Amino acid sequence: MIVSGDLEKNWGKDPRRVVIDEYTCILLPLYFTPLRIVPLAITFVLFRVFDILKPPPLKYIEKLGGGWGIMLDDLMAAVYTTIIILVLRSASIIY
Repeated sequence: MIVSGDLEKNWGKDPRRVVIDEYTCILLPLYFTPLRIVPLAITFVLFRVFDILKPPPLKYIEKLGGGWGIMLDDLMAAVYTTIIILVLRSASIIY
């Protein structure tokens, strides 16, 4: 969060060049994803969809500004993705 906040001061609000938030936050759902191509692809797509569309409350969290806003909206996208992956796994849709 410190690095993201410092980079935002230099490059503007949530700069596209800062991808540390995506790299770190996608690790959460990947931990629960089976190591096969289809489940991994589903996890990646879900994470990106949540990160881009920002369903509530992600849109509000992003507005926190600074490193907190940059990191927490992606962390919440990761939590949403993780919940879906766990539901799909418990329903034996992906394994």
